[in-house]
Amino acid sequence: MKKFAKLLAMLCTVAMMVSLFAACGSQGGGASTTAGTTAAPGTTAAPETTAAPKKTQLVFGTSADYAPFEFHVLDGGEDKIVGFDVSLAQKIAKDMGVELLIKDINFDTLMGELDAGTVDMVLACIAPNEERLKVSDFSDSYYEDKAPVMLVRKADYEKFNTAEALNGKTIAAQIGTTKETIVAEQFPDSDPLLLTAVPDMVNNLLFNKCDAVCLDGAVADGYVAANPDLMIADGIVLGEGDVLGVAVKKGDPQGLLESINKTIAACLADGSLDKWMIEAEEQSANALN
Repeated sequence: MKKFAKLLAMLCTVAMMVSLFAACGSQGGGASTTAGTTAAPGTTAAPETTAAPKKTQLVFGTSADYAPFEFHVLDGGEDKIVGFDVSLAQKIAKDMGVELLIKDINFDTLMGELDAGTVDMVLACIAPNEERLKVSDFSDSYYEDKAPVMLVRKADYEKFNTAEALNGKTIAAQIGTTKETIVAEQFPDSDPLLLTAVPDMVNNLLFNKCDAVCLDGAVADGYVAANPDLMIADGIVLGEGDVLGVAVKKGDPQGLLESINKTIAACLADGSLDKWMIEAEEQSANALN
């Protein structure tokens, strides 16, 4: 009888331990289950995915030495980059609901920065050409630029007012621009002075270190208005103005062009672009004086 009682007690103890382990196993399974991922009988649960973080910043690459398109001003003692292209970039970012960051770099490195992904878009009075289209795609056009011109010293206007007169002379142009190409193709006998910054080119002209500067028409207008010692050699015809666009990385991996084109269309329709150019020219006149 005692043996039977002892055996019964042992069986009860084992039963209680089995029950306890089963309960613990049930709790562990519940803790590792995420709501909404339990598979129905005969199906496989889909793996969880994490949504990509929403873009909060737009990095805008430019070369801020090109008034009235992009240039530096002092506003209350603070250095700021302003201009026609900057106003458009600000509107693009606003329409996307993101913060705009401006990266000011040499013009000839802009496409490389875009291709490397260190900037998201480029606005720098820039037009598509064969080389640029290898690494970038362009938005719809937002501005048809003035024709390129030759800027000369007023004292030399009569002497250098024909293309032939500049043969063998020193002509400055900005590296990486269509103006560099113009000098190479239309003035093959000249001595090109290739620099990275437009103000340096103009200073070289003023200090007789070059004979002419090949510039965008709108940019040249600003320097002539600010300096009575400069003139545009209007007897020299260099071709038509560029049709400007916004450049993004080839293939548009961030999907920016649709939004950019919508903003451009809206700004063309409501006259914002015309207004911004007038404002930029006024700011440019003050900055260059």
